[in-house]
Amino acid sequence: MTTVKPSPSAPLRIHVVGARSGTNVEIVPGRTYLPLGAQDIDTIAVTELVPAGDGTFRPVARICPRWFTLTPANLRRLGIAISVRGLARLITAKFVTGLAVTPGVTQFDYFSYLAHEAAVAADPEFWDQVQPGHRFTNRERYRQAL
Repeated sequence: MTTVKPSPSAPLRIHVVGARSGTNVEIVPGRTYLPLGAQDIDTIAVTELVPAGDGTFRPVARICPRWFTLTPANLRRLGIAISVRGLARLITAKFVTGLAVTPGVTQFDYFSYLAHEAAVAADPEFWDQVQPGHRFTNRERYRQAL
């Protein structure tokens, strides 16, 4: 969600699902907002197989949220082939952005995971490098994360 202080000449722009760009939307009484354009919204969707009722399934695309709870089911649904423990170590080592919501529940930023995946794919020597501001190689940082 974009947070911008509204000026008298420009209304506040936020994500409004299903609204056409350029149309003012009254989300709360007395406050109108201008939806973001399609180019300003992330275009990632997750496809889920939904039962059609006759024994078959149909793919349904759902807009992908940014944050997911770290569970085996979510990793499987997103096509992440590593374990929950492996992703938790990536979060602890600061390769992926994560948030401990409660002592037993951790959420991770799916887009930061995709950025990490792209960085590793682009550089075959990623794990042997020392990132700026760190003393250890990426591999050592991952090993130290418990």
